[in-house]
Amino acid sequence: MAKWIVMMTLLTATPFWETTDVKQWSEEQLIDFFGNSPWSQPAEGVTGRAGNDGVLTFLATAKPIQLAELEQRRRRIKKIAGVDAVQDPSWEEFQEFLERDASKYIVLAVAIPTEATRDAPEMALMENQSVLKIGKQKIKMSGYFPPSPTDPYTRLIFPRSGADSTKELIFELFLPGTGAPYRQVFYQRKMMTYRGRLEM
Repeated sequence: MAKWIVMMTLLTATPFWETTDVKQWSEEQLIDFFGNSPWSQPAEGVTGRAGNDGVLTFLATAKPIQLAELEQRRRRIKKIAGVDAVQDPSWEEFQEFLERDASKYIVLAVAIPTEATRDAPEMALMENQSVLKIGKQKIKMSGYFPPSPTDPYTRLIFPRSGADSTKELIFELFLPGTGAPYRQVFYQRKMMTYRGRLEM
């Protein structure tokens, strides 16, 4: 009986991102958030090949992810450079995009090797073959932000049309440099609630 109560307590416990400001998260909590939250899911291979580990992805347009990225970046830059900011025009361009267009698009950040993003034919395949699947509809990418000197992620841009009424976001992706490039990642829309609001 006691074991059952402990399990129920763990299952119903309020996650730390709901109760604590991001600036107060420990380093372990920040890492855990990007690897184990409703806005971060692994892209699994669809071929079943050996060595087919999940590739980290997260929804970079979701407000809790935006807050966590800014805090992670602040800590990283301060630790490396001893300053509060480092100039990176690509990162600043992405931030401007979020301010201007986050309501129109969903951005999926993916952790693919930086060297793979320099292979133009492979990146063309990524653009042509990566889709957001909503029901029977397959929505093609609108473009992407490549990694930059202070940002290791490739950020895939998809139109948000239809996403606010679906139960599940399914991304079918071609990710260069990941061993098994054809991958899928699933996001449950109902799970992505932050401070009482749906965030994608």
